[in-house]
Amino acid sequence: MEQVEVWQGRYGDPVPLSGPLRGVRADTALAYEFKLPARFIPWPGRSRLERVFVLLDLGVSMSLPARRSTHGADRAGSAPGTWYVGLVDVTAAQDTITVRDLYINVLVPADGRLRRLLDLDEFADAIEAGHLDLTTAMDGLRRWQHFLDRHLHTARDPQSQWTGFPPQQVRDLAALPAPLGPRLT
Repeated sequence: MEQVEVWQGRYGDPVPLSGPLRGVRADTALAYEFKLPARFIPWPGRSRLERVFVLLDLGVSMSLPARRSTHGADRAGSAPGTWYVGLVDVTAAQDTITVRDLYINVLVPADGRLRRLLDLDEFADAIEAGHLDLTTAMDGLRRWQHFLDRHLHTARDPQSQWTGFPPQQVRDLAALPAPLGPRLT
């Protein structure tokens, strides 16, 4: 495992990236953390420290969000064991990794409820507005399908359980004590 600096943001967003954030890279997986602002209310027994995992080979991020909401009411359909999984664009240079959100997400409840695909409209809007070029969009869709096939379903028809979720690389990084290191400024 190696310590890395992580920067995060939305693909094509003119707003500066957030970071640097402390991260740990292990082969084809990355974990990084950030502290949510005080307006976010964490789930009971959790802090506002949120850990994000990235499968670097697939360009997919995932987390078990630490927060309930910004106002105390639970978000629709959320639960403390619901994974938030998103398509991302990843670039790496030396010991710095940049993770940019590519709009498409899926909620994966750990209690067996149905998964919910989100934000395909945002993906299309980004292409239409010129914030997301066609080459990056096509690559992202192919990687997303590969992730779904490898980790959420391998058979053509839905199965009663996942085939490889969360991935073993994520489980290994999730076992690391928090925080991953001192906060970078």
